[in-house]
Order: sequence, then structure tokens, then C-alpha cells
Amino acid sequence: MMVKKKKLSKIFDYFRDEDPFAGGISICSGCPMELLLRFMSKVLGKDIIIVGTPSCSAIVLYGQNIGSWHKLSYYGCLMTGVASSATGITRYYRKIGKDVTVVCFTGDGCAADVGFQPLSGAAERNENFIYICYDNEGYMNTGVQRSSTTPFGAKTSTTPIGVARRGNETTGKNLPFIIAMHKVSYAATATLSHLEDLAKKLIKAKEKKNEGFAYIHVFSPCPTGWGFPMDLSIEVCRMAVRTNYFPLWEAERGKFRLTHKIKKSRPLKDLVRMIRKFSHLTDEEMGMLEKEVHERYRLIEGVTQMMPLKETP
Repeated sequence: MMVKKKKLSKIFDYFRDEDPFAGGISICSGCPMELLLRFMSKVLGKDIIIVGTPSCSAIVLYGQNIGSWHKLSYYGCLMTGVASSATGITRYYRKIGKDVTVVCFTGDGCAADVGFQPLSGAAERNENFIYICYDNEGYMNTGVQRSSTTPFGAKTSTTPIGVARRGNETTGKNLPFIIAMHKVSYAATATLSHLEDLAKKLIKAKEKKNEGFAYIHVFSPCPTGWGFPMDLSIEVCRMAVRTNYFPLWEAERGKFRLTHKIKKSRPLKDLVRMIRKFSHLTDEEMGMLEKEVHERYRLIEGVTQMMPLKETP
């Protein structure tokens, strides 16, 4: 009797290797970063070298005591040394004639703040490795402090709600756009609700790193720090895209393309009311946040028209 083969979804077709991580690891329940780590390694393959820092991911990537929670090669360093360490590792392997894929994996605190100078330097030099930033809009591992990607109005432990202030008083740094304007080989945004989009960008980053620097900025909301139920992580990611809070795009050498166009965007309040860090916003403050989101989307929409990247088949 002939057994009919089960047809896999498109997502499974992108997997090169099995999951190299243990079944149970010590990342907070509902954290999208765990899915990102597992997904990234299955798409890029096991022949990668991850470079990381003290962070939410370090508790798994470093291992614990004498054991390890994964089977990948990993190099841990200080937050100021990620991009420069990856540069040295990449150049060494190139010198001995071995093709490897070096992947920096850090949070926004390292990429946008503490390690921004070496990141910008590596992008300017067009070094041949991949840099992935998982953006949870703050320093979640050390107590939910604000980072420079924290959006206007957000409540953190260092931007509290009280008589003296009303959450974060500045706008968040548009880090992926800043890196793209270095005119690197590849830059993109991605999130965990759109896995096929993420898979395509991971594969393209691996291809483009042979031409130079590749950067992927992944929206990764934190249930603990943002204040939402752990089973809503993917829905928060999806709503961030649908409201244009986090548009999905890619750029090559300063030319841009939206990879997921929203025909009719949802109101920003549909995202905001899911998250407690924004629950205090007044109508006026909500209007200021909407203005920031709108301006950022108009910026990326404008450059896709002025400097368009043609879609490759």
C-alpha cells in the first residue's frame, strides 16, 4: 500500500538542520527570543559561530555550570566587543581559507547603546558577518531599564509613571534605518509573527555576508518587561506590523523595499491596549506616540519610493 507523503508547510522547507537547543531552557515563558534562537539556527544551519554578550540570551548561550543548552559554537564577550570580536573571528577564518558564518546575537541595549560604536564601525568597514539584534526596547535582563530604542511614553524602571514624569520622554532610536544608511550589503527588519519573511531574510543575510556586512533587526516584545500575558507574544508581534509600529523592510546598499505591505493599517491603539507599559497614556500622549510611529513609517515609505530596491525572484 502506498503511503501518501505529508506535505510540509513553507516554513519547514527552510530548515537545514534539526534544533540544536535542549528541549527545556531557562528563557522566560513566552519570550519570542527563544523561538528566534531555535528558528535562526535551523535556517542558517549548524555551521555558524554565535558571538554574544551578557544579556537575556546569555543564560542559554553561555550554558550553566559545566553543561550547555545547545550544540553550536559560541564566543562570549563584553557588550563593547561583539562586533570587533566577530571581525577578528571572521578575518581569521578567511585567512586560513575556511568559509564560516559568524553571527552576532545581541539585544538592543548592546546594539543601540553600549556596543553601537563597534557595530557602526563594522558596518562602515563592511565586515563579512551577520549581526542580529533582538529588540525588546529596553534592558530587560537587568531590571527593565530604558534603552535608546525605548519608544516615547513607555514605562520602564528608569522612566516611571509619577508626579515628576510620564514614562520615557524621548523618541526611540531608529537603529535598523541608521545601519541601512551605512549602505551595507544587507539590512532588514523582521519579527516572529512573519516566519517566512524572517526565513527569507536570514538566508539572504547569509548570502550577502560574502559581499559584506548583513544586519537583521528583530522585533522581540518582552512579556515580563512590557506587561502582557505570555501567550500573546506572537499576537503582539503581528499587531506591531499591522499598525505600522514595526514595518517590515529590507535594504541593499542603501536601496529599500517593503517586504510586507499593509493595505489598511490598524489603529495604533489596537497594539497599545495589549501592553501595560503604555496603559497610562493620555489622549495627548497617545497622539504624540502615533505621530512618532507615523513619521517613522512615512520615512521608510519615502525611501522605498526614492531609492527603490527591485524584488529578486
